[in-house]
Amino acid sequence: MNQTILTADGTRLTYRETGQNLPDADPLIFQHGMGGELGQPQSYVGEHPARRVISMNARGHGDSDAITDPAQACFDTYADDVVALADQLGLDRFIMGGISLGAGTALNLTLRYPQRVSGLVLCRPAWIDRAQTPLNRDAYGSLARLLREFTVEEAVATFTQSALYREIFGQSRSAASSLLGQLTRVGAARNAVILECFPASSPSTNRETWRDITVPTLVIGHRDDPFHPYDIAQLHAELIPNAYLSTVPSKDADSAGFFAQIEAALDAFLADGARR
Repeated sequence: MNQTILTADGTRLTYRETGQNLPDADPLIFQHGMGGELGQPQSYVGEHPARRVISMNARGHGDSDAITDPAQACFDTYADDVVALADQLGLDRFIMGGISLGAGTALNLTLRYPQRVSGLVLCRPAWIDRAQTPLNRDAYGSLARLLREFTVEEAVATFTQSALYREIFGQSRSAASSLLGQLTRVGAARNAVILECFPASSPSTNRETWRDITVPTLVIGHRDDPFHPYDIAQLHAELIPNAYLSTVPSKDADSAGFFAQIEAALDAFLADGARR
């Protein structure tokens, strides 16, 4: 069952905890991707994670409050919300992790609050130190426009008939399916600004600062997905000093292996690589 916190500006955010609260192991705060919700990272760690795992629905996602100001759709705000959650739970130190957008949030938080982070998990990172590629920005911008102009059903029909959708589908069926999910998720139209602001932004503005990260770091990447390029995962693993890159199959190549190998990599890291 989801629990609730209120941020300093009165935003209601929901979160959930699983796993065991071990006395000698910092918990993992593990955040979802853009358009996702807390069930995504919770499913990645499996039913019996190696330690306590906490996931929160970011602003504009799941059953948390919607984005009310475009200025809230930024990595600084999302990272600050995680810190607010940690403060409410009495966590001085924690492992910070995330998937895609959540990985960007994790990187931002680690750079800005290094004293709070004892380990870092970057699963399928999709941002570096500048805006995303024109393909990404065009795709997400198109989805935002459709959400503002049409009903969900009309938006889906229009998008699936577009040349852009056919191009993405030709590269990765799972990526195309994920984009459709951005249209059909609960609250998509109210939070269309997320699709415009985040792809045009970045978690950090200078990749050289990644070299200052000293905590154990797990980077999980895969090929065959234009929205989560493998070279982005490689770059994080190269620049962060104590980083290990785990390469998993893409969803298109091996869906079962994708989830199984991510869970195995997380289990190994939580059990051995990020112990206090």
